[in-house]
Amino acid sequence: MRRRMRAKKLAGLAIMIITVFSGLPSSAQTLEVGLFGGGSYYLGEMNTGTHFKNTNLAYGILGRLNTNRRLAYTLSYYRGTIEGTDNVTGRVVEQDYSFKTHINDISATVSFNFLEYFTGSKRHFWTPYVFGGIGFSFSRLSTALTVPFGLGFKFGISEHLGLGVEWGMRKTFTDYLDGVNFTEYQNGLDTGSDKTSTWDWYNFFGINITYKINLRSKLKCNLEGW
Repeated sequence: MRRRMRAKKLAGLAIMIITVFSGLPSSAQTLEVGLFGGGSYYLGEMNTGTHFKNTNLAYGILGRLNTNRRLAYTLSYYRGTIEGTDNVTGRVVEQDYSFKTHINDISATVSFNFLEYFTGSKRHFWTPYVFGGIGFSFSRLSTALTVPFGLGFKFGISEHLGLGVEWGMRKTFTDYLDGVNFTEYQNGLDTGSDKTSTWDWYNFFGINITYKINLRSKLKCNLEGW
């Protein structure tokens, strides 16, 4: 049953991503493909608010379609490890619960550059940016729709190579990212001061390096300021 539900969710996400990207402007100038490396961590019942706690290695691939100097559309697949441990003593019910699992993330996002930017430019070669979109995650403990958002900084290091630093949160629509929901956790293992029921989150942060491919002739790109 779980496999069937996961397959349906994946199919739905695939249709959604195809729909989103089929509506992109046909005036796209460049495509960037690249690799991501960094860390991943989790926020939930086992970690109610400490960012970067229990960080683990993460990696992935991405493709970025640049339609102009301000907007870009990215499709990415990241894989990392999330974990949590709750062994705080002195509570009404003593607890010693922990989990650790691989998390797979597929995201389709739109990013906005605060400054004009394109890889290979000698003038517009760096910018901070923000991004947001929609995605999907799956692990051995749960599957969930997600809302990815965050910020970053990109820097052109050559005519075709770009370097980026990025931090992004994933808001999920499940409370089983860690294997237990709030009610089950509260009843079996007292959560002390954590009295609010919230969905779990996970985060990716790190560095990406991309290679630019011109989708239009170099002469036409130069004439249009690219």
